[in-house]
Amino acid sequence: MRRFLLTGLVALTATACVSKSEYDKQIEQVSAISAEKDSLLQEVVQTSQFIAEVNSELDKVKSGQPVVKAGGEMEQMSPMDARKALAERVKGLTARLKDSEDRLAASRRRVSQLTGNNTALQAQVAQYDSTIKSFQALIDNQKSEIVSLLDQVAVLTSENMSLRDANAQLETQRAELAANYTSLTSESNTVYWVAGKKDDLLKRGIIEQRGGMLGIGKTQVLARTLDAGEFTTVDRMEVMEITLPDPTKNYRIISTNDLGGLDAAPADGKFKGSVKIKSPSTFWKPSKFLVLMEL
Repeated sequence: MRRFLLTGLVALTATACVSKSEYDKQIEQVSAISAEKDSLLQEVVQTSQFIAEVNSELDKVKSGQPVVKAGGEMEQMSPMDARKALAERVKGLTARLKDSEDRLAASRRRVSQLTGNNTALQAQVAQYDSTIKSFQALIDNQKSEIVSLLDQVAVLTSENMSLRDANAQLETQRAELAANYTSLTSESNTVYWVAGKKDDLLKRGIIEQRGGMLGIGKTQVLARTLDAGEFTTVDRMEVMEITLPDPTKNYRIISTNDLGGLDAAPADGKFKGSVKIKSPSTFWKPSKFLVLMEL
């Protein structure tokens, strides 16, 4: 400001000797122009910072990054809400630019009125005005880019929403598959066993007698239809030893389980105390139902 004021004073001194009142008036004009210059330059700096922020947002869009508000709240909006929010931002931006244009134009008019016919001051103002006009051109150029920001961000926001929905759907499917796998695994590993006297097993429909002649020589076999409620349910991968009801009695396996999966199958086929399983997949493969009849 001092430099501008001194330049004006030198110009005044160089023109001619003037009256005290005229001299004071010109000094007042120079001071007013300098103050106006400082005010406008401050506005230029603020608007320049604002344009830099807009450019940063434009760069994000051009590079494919989503433009969001503080805290990422725009990412949580629907495409319609995001477009509306951006429209409000562009509207506010346009109003701010228009206000800057109006203030610049008003300042130029005031400066022109202050300088009057003073050639030296007019030259100084013309140079300053040229700078302001260059900046105005920059603002005009930014307008078209800022308006295009609206549609670009709306598209990106819509794509982000689609990806988020797709990820949510995949997560749901993954959870369903995991639940199905757990259910199938549990079902696959669930087996049933029961041990008891022949008459009791016959009465409960767990075994039946087939073959023989005249009621002699019939064989006890697994019933064609079984009720899982009559059995004890266990997980074949966890239960590797089945304790028999009466440790003093012998039992024989009636079902078709593979004895090759046992830890040690008795040679006479009689089990006492417990049934120890070495390979669950082998033992339970022929039948998920194990029936032992007391001898």
